[in-house]
Amino acid sequence: MKATKWLIGMSVLIVLALIVFSFLHNTSTKYLSKHRSTGKVAQTQSVIDPNYAQPYRDQYHYSAKKTWLNDPNGLIYSNGTYHMFYQTNPQGNTWGNMSWGHAESSDLIHWKEQPVAIPQREETPWVDFWMQTSHDSKPVHYYGLPTTNGDAGNPNGKRFVFSGSIIKDTKNAAGLGKNTLIAFYTSAYSVAVRDDDYSKDSMGNFLGLRDVQEQCIAYSKDDGKTFIPYKKNPVIAAQAVPTRDPANFRDPKIVYDEAHKQWVMILAAGQEADIYTSADLIHWTYRSAIIREHDVGNGAWECPELIPMTIEGTKEKKWVFSISVQKGAPAGGSGMQYFVGTFNGKEFVPDTAQTLSHPKWLDYGEDLYAGVTFSNMKRTVMLSWMSNWDYVGEQKTSPWKGEMSLPRELTLVRAGKDAVLIQRPARELAQLIQNPFKMSDLKLSGTKAIKQFSGRQYKAEAQFSWNAKNRPDQVGLRLRVSQDHSKYITAGYDVRNHSVSIDQSNSGGKSNRNQKTNVQLNEKAGRIKLTAYVDSSSIELFVNDGEKTLTQIIYPNPDQPLDSKGIALFSTGGTAQISQFEVDPIASIWNNLD
Repeated sequence: MKATKWLIGMSVLIVLALIVFSFLHNTSTKYLSKHRSTGKVAQTQSVIDPNYAQPYRDQYHYSAKKTWLNDPNGLIYSNGTYHMFYQTNPQGNTWGNMSWGHAESSDLIHWKEQPVAIPQREETPWVDFWMQTSHDSKPVHYYGLPTTNGDAGNPNGKRFVFSGSIIKDTKNAAGLGKNTLIAFYTSAYSVAVRDDDYSKDSMGNFLGLRDVQEQCIAYSKDDGKTFIPYKKNPVIAAQAVPTRDPANFRDPKIVYDEAHKQWVMILAAGQEADIYTSADLIHWTYRSAIIREHDVGNGAWECPELIPMTIEGTKEKKWVFSISVQKGAPAGGSGMQYFVGTFNGKEFVPDTAQTLSHPKWLDYGEDLYAGVTFSNMKRTVMLSWMSNWDYVGEQKTSPWKGEMSLPRELTLVRAGKDAVLIQRPARELAQLIQNPFKMSDLKLSGTKAIKQFSGRQYKAEAQFSWNAKNRPDQVGLRLRVSQDHSKYITAGYDVRNHSVSIDQSNSGGKSNRNQKTNVQLNEKAGRIKLTAYVDSSSIELFVNDGEKTLTQIIYPNPDQPLDSKGIALFSTGGTAQISQFEVDPIASIWNNLD
């Protein structure tokens, strides 16, 4: 009897315990749900792959796990997979051993690194051709083993695999198989050059090593997993360079010209971009050149592209010529510019006589370069390298170096008599948004810290307006604010001068780079919208929904790199009305990698 009573008592206690547990669990769930909806729970914690957990490793921008990364190459969408190929050094985090790295994604956002796709060429054959370059008074002999080590006495027989592009040959134009992926790349190497004076050497007088760049292809019959070198490379040899400068002839970008039923290749060639056409992707005919008219001689052109687009809301077709410049960008050093015109099957025709002498810039920060678009997509989506050749040595990250921008969707719109590009982050990024915090109808004079939020990776968006009677001097966002509020980065709008800037002068970091980069706006309206995508070591700032952009690598608060999690709004010298403010934590793309 006592045992029975004891069992009954224990059963009652267990039932009561389960009831209490259920009550507490439901209460906790309701509490979290309520406060997440108001932004008081700022960011869901998750397990990040330790290979990607370094303090300055961007958490939603792609970087290679342990190696160097620069220009995106061969961006293509095929059979439900986005392929990102890119320049990499498989042996370290400095430039060298240039090869095509590879990453894949099913959603354009979460990328998984793959084995090197096209490694630098090893033990390649001897070079043997004569040509008269633009620097020679007569033909000279390019003869010997190619090399990438700069040592004429001990050439290594290697050739770098430089930038290029990939197309999907859906109709078997090249004869390599239907739906074959064909990669076009620049083979780059040095080789000994001699003249025909045999007085000092039985092989001819040695003139030194010279650089050579020529266009080659490799193809994949398994949808990008492996690539086979084409046996009859190069498809455009160094002797065929229109400028007669084989040291600067690179970065082939291929696009199909629907109106003229042909393939079009554009190449960078020093101070011009050369256009070729082909019916079979193997045999190419030189057609014309786009000659540089702005800042001539200030560095070389690189990574050109011809992008067929339609002006939004119309049936008017244009071709956008985009190009990367090594020097002379608005923030200093390298950057990207574009020109709008048409294409007649042989030539790019600028919209006006002034188009080529007055470039439009894709970005006004220091760190957007070598951008190219994905092929085989219905949308125009561009990916770029976030760095600058003038300052890349300052990026002291380890074990990786270099990262990609967010994929940006490009739209061509009419602006008066002109056509301009609007850039917006690809819509797929929305899937990473966590627990937004929102405010609206806020009057602000001074600085307001957003105490409900803490984090290092987020999207912050604010719409400011004001009236003329109490106009502020400056409005904007303070980003990556340190715990003591002494260090921060400003994304602001100068109301009186109509310019938007990213200002790092209060970030606590030391750098020879510009502490402040800015872009001038034409509009004088009493409002501004700023959208900042903030990551561990970068900011991409979109002004007025992509009218202008500034991209900046940052290293805030280097003494305490895991600090700087705050955010604030400000209005100085007057009062601003904030019609809407939102900060959205952004999840890491490095969670639970295989």
